[in-house]
Amino acid sequence: MNISNITAGIRRYYKVSDTSLHILAANLEERNYARGHLLTRPGIKDHYVYFIENGCTRTYFSVNGKEVTNWFSCEGDITFSSTSFYYNKPAYEFVEVLEDATIFAISIENLEKLFETEIELANWGRVIHQDVLFKMQTLRLDRLNLTAKERYEKFCLENPSLLNRVNLGYIASYLGITQQYLSNLRGKNRF
Repeated sequence: MNISNITAGIRRYYKVSDTSLHILAANLEERNYARGHLLTRPGIKDHYVYFIENGCTRTYFSVNGKEVTNWFSCEGDITFSSTSFYYNKPAYEFVEVLEDATIFAISIENLEKLFETEIELANWGRVIHQDVLFKMQTLRLDRLNLTAKERYEKFCLENPSLLNRVNLGYIASYLGITQQYLSNLRGKNRF
C-alpha cells in the first residue's frame, strides 16, 4: 500500500513513528473516487475520516441556494464531516472530490480506538485539529481586516498548488468575494 503523501502529510504536523503509521495503515481502506463524487452530504451521518493520497476535495455548505466553500484538502490532508466526527450526528456539509482521487478511509470508530491506544496518533490528531482551528480563525479575521485583493494575494502565497487545480468560483467563494471580482483581480495581476 502506497501512502507516501499521507505519511508526509501526517509528519508535517507531528513526528509519528513508522510503527504507529503501520498500525494506522492496517486500518485504512483504499478507495478511488471520480471527480464530482460526494464523500459527505448534509443530513446523512458519515462514518469515515478520509486521508487523501492523490487528488483534491473541497468542503462546502449550501446557504440560501448558493454553495459556500469552507475548505480545500489535497495530498497528505484529511477531510471529513465535522458534525459526524465530533458529535456523531448527520453532516452539515458537502465534501466533494474535485479531481479523480485515491483516498484511504478509516471508520471514525476505529480512528478513535487508535487515539486511545497510540499516543503518537492521538497527538497528531490534537495538533492537526488545533492547526485547522487556527487557520479558520485567521480566515475569519482576514475577512474582517483585509481587502478582497489582500485576501486573494494571501491565498495565492499560501496555496499556490490550488490555483491551477481548483475552479475559480470555488476560490472566490472561499475568499468571500464574487467570481467576477476575482476574475478582475487576476486580470489586473497579469502582464
